[in-house]
Amino acid sequence: MNTLTMDGIKYRQLLMSGAAALDSQRDVVNNLNVFPVPDGDTGTNMSMTMTSVLTGSHGGVASIAAYTAAVARDMMRAARGNSGVILSLFFRGVARAFDGHDTITPALLLEAIKSGAKSAAAAVEKPVEGTILTVMRECATGIENADELSFEQLFDTLYKNAEVILAKTPEMLPALRRARVVDSGGYGFVRILDGMRRAACGEEIVAEPAVVPDTPRAAADFDAFSTEEITFAFCTECLVDLNGEIPEKELSALKKKLSGMGDSMVLTADDEIFKLHIHTDEPLTVLGMIFPLGTVRHSKVENMKLQHTGLIASVEARPEPREVKKYGIFAVSPGDGFSDLFKELGADGIISGGQSMNPSAEDILEAMKKCPCETAIVLPNNSNIIMAANQAAELMEGTNVIVIPTKTCPQCVSALFVFNESRTPEENREEMREAAEAVTTLSFTRAVRDAEVDGKSVRAQQFLGLKEGKVKLAEDHLSDAVSLMLPAISDHEIITLYYGKDVKEEAAERMEQLVADALGNNAEISLVYGGQPLYPFIISAE
Repeated sequence: MNTLTMDGIKYRQLLMSGAAALDSQRDVVNNLNVFPVPDGDTGTNMSMTMTSVLTGSHGGVASIAAYTAAVARDMMRAARGNSGVILSLFFRGVARAFDGHDTITPALLLEAIKSGAKSAAAAVEKPVEGTILTVMRECATGIENADELSFEQLFDTLYKNAEVILAKTPEMLPALRRARVVDSGGYGFVRILDGMRRAACGEEIVAEPAVVPDTPRAAADFDAFSTEEITFAFCTECLVDLNGEIPEKELSALKKKLSGMGDSMVLTADDEIFKLHIHTDEPLTVLGMIFPLGTVRHSKVENMKLQHTGLIASVEARPEPREVKKYGIFAVSPGDGFSDLFKELGADGIISGGQSMNPSAEDILEAMKKCPCETAIVLPNNSNIIMAANQAAELMEGTNVIVIPTKTCPQCVSALFVFNESRTPEENREEMREAAEAVTTLSFTRAVRDAEVDGKSVRAQQFLGLKEGKVKLAEDHLSDAVSLMLPAISDHEIITLYYGKDVKEEAAERMEQLVADALGNNAEISLVYGGQPLYPFIISAE
């Protein structure tokens, strides 16, 4: 092939292939995380951000400007974690370069990739060489003759350039060099390029997008028809990896038999996969006919009559619009204890998330929409959620949004304590930021892998002591890790121990006594249930 122009429909195929290639390697990307704390979710965050390409409803948009603009919006909403947000900003920069174009040339695509790399880097306060940002930028560097290349040739060059610079990331970041790995985000981006390259060359990596209407409505009228009008009750879907290509005669006979068992049937098959969607009253019989064809990757049966009844009830029970408040406060919480505490301190909305479960920009956006207010204050409580919170703020219309860049839950508690509704938004911003910055946070967790951190050798399952999220020590026993970290807060007066969901109250009380004995009578010590996973104890010091 020698493709010289591309529209939105073709570009969508490339993006879908890139998303599928990334998803197939998400665990590899996760495991490249150089630090031993249990937050290796770069692959998950990037993949869930790219999944919006598969689930979006823009499949028939021929204009590449219109398609990429719509997909960029979807990615911004789906973005999770710093890596996901950076990826969404890259594709937003690409979309902006396509503005006004129905089709593109290889030369324009190259300029768009450069634009995407700049857009992503501009959003990072302190860009670091040796990360995904470097791979994004350098993959398009040094290509001077794009107007003489086909898309196949350009993607091949981009991919090879990315592979070369990815291999050099350990030379740029000492942490990568010590761990003997390449940058995880950069590796994920290379996988996306590989998927796009293969699709451009006719070797598309297939992923099945969800069936979404082409003309979505703001709110469907579920009561426009009755439940009894649903002829076949069960929406049945399955995806099977075939043992081998189904002979055409057998496939035709199977289609004919299935078509008599329901309606709304969509069936696709090639020499590798078989996918079926059908509305039927005999879901188990249908699946029993399909499962022997190969290995089941996915299957689903839903009772549409029950769904319809439930949707009507939810619409009828929908509350009247609430009065617009002056302020709304929204906090990300990793556990039920912290959630209750944040609510007691005035939070209007709680977004579930934290380490290894970063909420998306859409999750934060939806929480804000549920509580109409003039000014929304968002407390992300994790360094890997701040960018998603800022992205949600950008997407929120009609509301002034303030993101207080809290990196820990104790910082959030202190910020909530000083909030005052009588102050102006700017006054609250400053007071809450200062209160958060005055908190020292120690946290303790188990190492998930062997690693070398700041010159210290860490073994898997050792207890790590962290100060402000940075690993300071590793010990075989939790009590030793806590004892050795306490001198860092010996001059603080107010100490709070937040214990996690897997810690029994008796064990928490023993740890409280250990801290009290170590710090003496100068500190006021309290014990609070946080309910956080992975981290048995988080200590706040003020």
